[in-house]
Formats: sequence, C-alpha cells, structure tokens
Amino acid sequence: MMQYFFTKFGDVYAGWEFSEMKYPEYTIVIPGTKIQAYRELKPEEKTLEKISEYGWILGNEVIESILDINKFIPQETKHYDGDPWYGNFDQKILFVFGAGASAHCVFGKDKTEFYKDKLRPPLCPDLFDKRFKEFYVKYKGAMQSLYFLQDDNPDVEAIFEREWKNISKENNQEVLSRHINIQYYLQEILKEISNRVIKEYFAKNLYAKLADKLQKIHSASKKTTYGNTTANKKFAFVSFNQDNILEHFISEYFKKPIKTIDDYVNINERPFCIFKPHGSYNWGWKFPDTSKFNGNTTNWLFDNNINFYQLYYTLLGNHENMIDWTNTFGIESMINKHSFGKFTIDKSKLKIIDINKPNDYFPALLLPYRDKDEFTMPIRHFFNMLHYIINVETLIIIGWKGNEDAFNRLLIKNGNRIKKVIIADPNADVVEKNLEPILSKNNIKPIRYNDFEHFVVSGIDNELS
Repeated sequence: MMQYFFTKFGDVYAGWEFSEMKYPEYTIVIPGTKIQAYRELKPEEKTLEKISEYGWILGNEVIESILDINKFIPQETKHYDGDPWYGNFDQKILFVFGAGASAHCVFGKDKTEFYKDKLRPPLCPDLFDKRFKEFYVKYKGAMQSLYFLQDDNPDVEAIFEREWKNISKENNQEVLSRHINIQYYLQEILKEISNRVIKEYFAKNLYAKLADKLQKIHSASKKTTYGNTTANKKFAFVSFNQDNILEHFISEYFKKPIKTIDDYVNINERPFCIFKPHGSYNWGWKFPDTSKFNGNTTNWLFDNNINFYQLYYTLLGNHENMIDWTNTFGIESMINKHSFGKFTIDKSKLKIIDINKPNDYFPALLLPYRDKDEFTMPIRHFFNMLHYIINVETLIIIGWKGNEDAFNRLLIKNGNRIKKVIIADPNADVVEKNLEPILSKNNIKPIRYNDFEHFVVSGIDNELS
C-alpha cells in the first residue's frame, strides 16, 4: 500500500516502504514507477548510492509520521502551469545573475569606496566574514558555526552540504536548528547590504545603468514603422542573489514598483520578469500567531530546537493547508536528477515581508548548499520561468558560476532555442566548463566580456540593441 512519509525536514514522500537487512537504520521509499526495476536489483547491487537512483533513503529517526493513502486524503490546491502569453512581444532574452554581479556592481569613482565598505555584497566564502560581526553576534546558530565558517577562504557551499548530510542521515536536530537560525542571520545582513548599496551607491551602479539601457531598448521596440508594430521587447532575469538590488533598479527605471510577490512575474502587464530560485531576504511565510515568540522569533525557534516539520505544520499551519499537494510533486520531478517527485511546503503562500514586522515571518532563503536540488520560489514563478526558458534565444550570464544543478537541468532539457550565450565574468573558463552540456547541445561558442561593467558599457549595445 502506498504511504505518505512526513520527515523532520518538512518534505513528504509518497511511495512503498522497503527495508534492507544490511541498512536497518534506513527506511527506503520507492515510487510506483520504480518498484519493478528496484525488485530486479540483485542484493549485491543494493548499495546506498544505487538505491538512491530508484527511490528515497530516509533515516528512520527523521520520519515524523506515516499515513496510509486510504486514511489520509490530501487537500487539493489550485493547479498551476504558468500564465498564458498575451500580446506581440519578444521573450527571447534571459539574464542570469550570481553573487559576482552584486559584489562588483559599482563602477567609476565610487568603486574604491565601495570595495572598502563593510556592507559590500559578499561572495559566498565571505558570508560570515568578521566585517559582519555586529550582525552574527545576535544569532546563536551563526555564532556556533563560526569556527569553521571563518577558515581562510572557506568552501561554504561544501560545508553546508556536509552538514545537511549529517542532519538528514544522523537526525542531528541541533545542527538543523543552527541552519534555521542562520537563515535569519542571512536575512538581516542581506537587508542591510541591499539598503546600503541602493542608498549610497546609486549614482555609479551597474544595475542602474543596465536598467536604464534596457528600458530604452524596450521603449524603442514599441515604435510603429510604416504601420507595422515591431515586437515589444521584454526581459527576464534569473537571480540567484537573495539581495534585492537588481529588482530595485529594474522596477525604478521601468516605473513598475514591486508591491506583491506576483509583481515579480506578471509578464503580461510588465516589461520584465524577475525569478529568484533561491528565495529573497524580503520573502517569507507569515506566522498566524506570534504571541509565544516573546518578540524574538529567531531565538525562540533556536532555543526550542524547532525543526522544519514543527515549523511548517504546527507554527505556520498544518499538514493539509501548508503542503501543495497538486503542483509540487511534478516540479520536484523536473528538478531532481533521478526525476523523483516529493511534496513540499506550499511556496505560493509566500509574501513580501512587512519590513516593520520581521518577527512575523519565516524567511524564504535557501542556504548555499552545493548539491541540494531545491528551489524556494512560488509555483507561478517556477512555471513562468520555465516558459521563458523554453523560448529564450539569448542567454546572458553575469557573475554566476553556472553551478546550480537543478537550474542547469531545466536549461538542458528545455532551452532548445538558445542560439547565443554571453558570459560576463573574469573566470569565464569556469562558467563554460559548468555549462558545457548546454553549450555543446546547441553547438554554441560563447561570447565573452571581462566582467559586469564591460558588458553594461559595451555588450548591451553590441548584442541587444
């Protein structure tokens, strides 16, 4: 009988339970589509690595509850597969931004001051740098992690990935509570960093210059020539940055303020879409009741060793109303390297956080894990992003290493119309290596620009105008 397995990480796995004598500490969940193939494996073939190609391997202690399909009827949510496209417009250009873009977003005479600013946007190894001491001292989970996160040039993504394996395989509740606490730390520093860059470095900001040039290209594309209207050129942005510097300048120059979570992706009414697969410091799920937190949500969650199961299904809602039973299984199948589906928290419930009430929300920020296949974005955002990927012809990469496996799988499978790839990065060789499956698929020779500034100054005019 198929069952639903609820874990301490908030995910729900649907399938049939198997146990292997040599792995008594694990529960193996095999989806229906893989059962026959799994049964055909020989005993000596069943290593943990091999089993993971057929189903989910769950530590016995991380399972919070198991519900039979006959005893639990999931509550259906609204089916969603993206917005239909209306009107005559060009949807062929997609930008992808990484941490290198924000870290180098200032040019000209302000650059020297910007590089010395303690609130300059950090690259991943610098997320816990001593210059952020005034922030991390307020977060117990961050403080407990500093002894390894402040090593010389730490590989933060690899560190968090190792810790996640420890959490998931060994049921390490204390480490899990640290990670939840660190999400609040990142939320605060990214808020302060965003505000600093927007208010102090707007005159010589590359995001501003980019937004200005794109707005003018968009405006020119609407002109009528000899009675024929050209395609209205619009732009899409995928940002793996959790600051909000990009969207601030794009919305300012296009005069389209972002007031709701849907404003990021309303392509039919706006000249741009902004997709943030790893979430954003100003996104969160709202707690219906915060009275027990005593005014400090972060400390309360940490001190009470709260896990994601308790967070999602006790503090934010319950099993029925906090899981997207209709859409998430299919999305997870698309981004998982073995095409397995699972059910996750309903990301369509995300809201833009009220800046005056940060304690009322749990922030939607994906920690920088190296290999964790997950997106933290609303369903509508995901499907609109997928529609854009299907139609994109020009892919522009700025300050991104090209190493997000889940996103890359979407590009490889769906980016069949890509004709041009532009890489603006001083380490373009690394980017090309990571994107080799995409580049070789369409026989593309990338066009290189030295960095963000070089592309904005010269590349936009050369490649897009």
